[in-house]
Amino acid sequence: MESVLDIQYVGEWLFAGNLGHLLSIVSMVSALLAAVAFYNASKHENNNLTESISWNRLAKRGFIVHAASVAGIILVLFFLILNHRFEYKYVWQHSSRSLPIYYMVSCFWEGQEGSFLLWQFWTAVLGLVLMRTARIWENRVMTTLSMLQVFLAAMLIGIYVLGYKVGSSPFILMREDMPGTPIFMRANYLDFLTDGRGLNPLLQNYWMVIHPPTLFLGFALTVVPFAYVLAALWKRSFDNWVKPVLVWSLFAGGVLGIGILMGGAWAYEALSFGGFWAWDPVENASFVPWLVLVGGIHTLLAYKHTGHALRATAALLLLSFMLVLYSTFLTRSGILGDTSVHSFTDLGMSGQLLAFMLFFFFLSLALLAYGWKAMPAPEKEEATDSREFWMFVGSLVLLLLAGLITLDTSWPVVNKVFGTKITITEPIPHYNRYAVWFAIVVATLSAIIQYLRYKKTGNAGLVQKLVIPTLAALALTLVIGFAMQITHFAYGLLLFAALYGITANTNYLLAVLSGKIRVAGGSVAHVGFTLLLLGALLSAGKQEVISINTTGIDYGKAFDEKNKLENILLYKDQPVQMGPYWVTYIGDSVVPPNTLYKVRYEKKKEKDAKPEEVFTLYPNAQINPNMGLLANPDTKHYLTKDIFTHVSSVADKSKDDEASEQLKEIELAPGDTAITSGTFIVLKKINPNPSGIDYVPAAGDIAAGAQLEIIDIKNRRYTAEPIYYIRNSAEFGSDAQISELNMTIKFEKIFPDKGKIKLAVIEREKPADFIIMKAIIFPYINLLWLGCFIMSIGFFISMAYRYRQGSSEKRVSTHKLAADGGSMQPVTALRHKEE
Repeated sequence: MESVLDIQYVGEWLFAGNLGHLLSIVSMVSALLAAVAFYNASKHENNNLTESISWNRLAKRGFIVHAASVAGIILVLFFLILNHRFEYKYVWQHSSRSLPIYYMVSCFWEGQEGSFLLWQFWTAVLGLVLMRTARIWENRVMTTLSMLQVFLAAMLIGIYVLGYKVGSSPFILMREDMPGTPIFMRANYLDFLTDGRGLNPLLQNYWMVIHPPTLFLGFALTVVPFAYVLAALWKRSFDNWVKPVLVWSLFAGGVLGIGILMGGAWAYEALSFGGFWAWDPVENASFVPWLVLVGGIHTLLAYKHTGHALRATAALLLLSFMLVLYSTFLTRSGILGDTSVHSFTDLGMSGQLLAFMLFFFFLSLALLAYGWKAMPAPEKEEATDSREFWMFVGSLVLLLLAGLITLDTSWPVVNKVFGTKITITEPIPHYNRYAVWFAIVVATLSAIIQYLRYKKTGNAGLVQKLVIPTLAALALTLVIGFAMQITHFAYGLLLFAALYGITANTNYLLAVLSGKIRVAGGSVAHVGFTLLLLGALLSAGKQEVISINTTGIDYGKAFDEKNKLENILLYKDQPVQMGPYWVTYIGDSVVPPNTLYKVRYEKKKEKDAKPEEVFTLYPNAQINPNMGLLANPDTKHYLTKDIFTHVSSVADKSKDDEASEQLKEIELAPGDTAITSGTFIVLKKINPNPSGIDYVPAAGDIAAGAQLEIIDIKNRRYTAEPIYYIRNSAEFGSDAQISELNMTIKFEKIFPDKGKIKLAVIEREKPADFIIMKAIIFPYINLLWLGCFIMSIGFFISMAYRYRQGSSEKRVSTHKLAADGGSMQPVTALRHKEE
């Protein structure tokens, strides 16, 4: 038999793949060269400036080659995707000819290799920026960043070293990945491999185009403050350090926050669980680093103005990046299994991912130990009435919340290591139970802290300043709580805390800062954050399901008890009342690969009354052979509410063209419901003493009657009782006819061991068209989206202000101690009202 090695394959574009693989190796080698050269440049900074400059030049050239290699890899991979080169496994797995161009872009980062490449690209861009802006910190910062690029590049080289696979190449051929497959014994196998598997149907959404690039830019940005902290610990000096770290940290916090919020918007708009945050492990894995980063930003501000909390700042900024690496391990190692819908498929790189994480973990520990004593710390503790003290407390609260979320997210890891089977069956209520209390504390602190002064507030009229916002928040809490019927104690406290944050920060912005937006980034971000909390409380806590099943129809085992109650059956052209609306399923239309279901809403009190309002929604779905029904909701947006609609089940249209007589065999236990093409059949009970026109009991008979209720598309109800009996060891049955429905039901068998019976249902009409649908009203959800937007703006206002401030103000040494008891002089001397 001819060996695979002897086959001369026809039509393969090997040059592009070989070029991409070569660039992957060049990318890793050049990043390693840059890391070594930047390290040597740092080592010679103080004793041999000429040597240091020489190493720095080599390092920059190496990093530029690395960045160019990364760009080249991206171009080659896009080239292969756009040209449908399905001989490459990555192209075949993630793209297809039917995808529009914007989804062709999305499929680039759908897989592990593409997303690592996206992360590598953003880090390369940041490295090029830092080589121009980091100045005295360049060599040390770029050493860390270049080492990150070495590890990211190693994820893509796909070679074996001493029998161990290093990375997974996006340029591997299908025949190399599956060498024993018969099709690859053909030289012309590409004649048969004409299309790819395509983008995951759940990811075919425009958010897939913009959400991952934003999120990975946020991930990449967390390495910059991390690298600055390591650089200062390595140098044992924090002079001229605060400004760049603060600016980059604010930038990272803003971008990562936007990326996370985009994910929430995507979930709300395109997924059918009915909400914007599901506490999915992958959602948590990106949220936790952001929480810790925000805590680090606040302690960094405290250090900037008082000299306190430098060690806490260093630990938090280091931990933020380490948690990004931990999230990478969780989502890419396969350890999450089925606990997350977002996790990547395991590519067998768990060991490499663990080494990636542990390298930076031990590097951080080593440099913390090396530079710990060199970190300036005031001898005098913070006053309990100072701003920095409560900023530190707030950061600890965020850290504790991050720790609890990380613990609950990490149960799959614990189970893997210790063989336990701990799971969280209902994640949303579980996380909400403790997250609400943290939200109350953080919102309250955000309201009060800005009114405190650095070092000591004393008798500065704090109470008088807080009287108006406090009374306003109390009044609004009573009004909104009564109007929205908020009776849960924790939710009532959260309502007050959120309103307090809004009123206090708005008052601070207007009364204390005199409306100077350019210096009010913190207040703006806090207003946005508390608006977000208010919107989340009102929309999620007071959401109303209006698609209540009042018919008592059991939709079958595919629906749990809660969803049986909260989904409504709509037959085509049959209006059904749903809350204040009469809802009619009009029909469907196909826009490949989705089917759009047209649902008309009419707001009116009576069925025949003139509607006050009419609108149409188009929830869509596709039936995937492997994944079942994949539903995407449609939403009617108002200023004060959203009406969210999605389909949960649809009629099987594959039988529309079959003969008019439909036969369906079903097994039922008493109380069960079966769905046919046009009816619901409920087995009420088994009658042990049946009789009928077609059955006259005789001595020795064993007989049973199936007492059935049949409900048609107009909610009309019929009864029937087919009979099964055994006479003289022979089995017989009498049919039940429902003439109004052109239906015959045969009682065919009894299964005593299962407690079930078998029925054969014959229908003689075209199957009815129907959908089962869920509709939810989310009140005031626009407050949440407005809060997201305002909070993001606040981050960037702060970043711009700190950048301008750092460029203009004269810094004093962080090592200079004041005469009053050894307390640290503030690094900047700004008026209180401008903070």
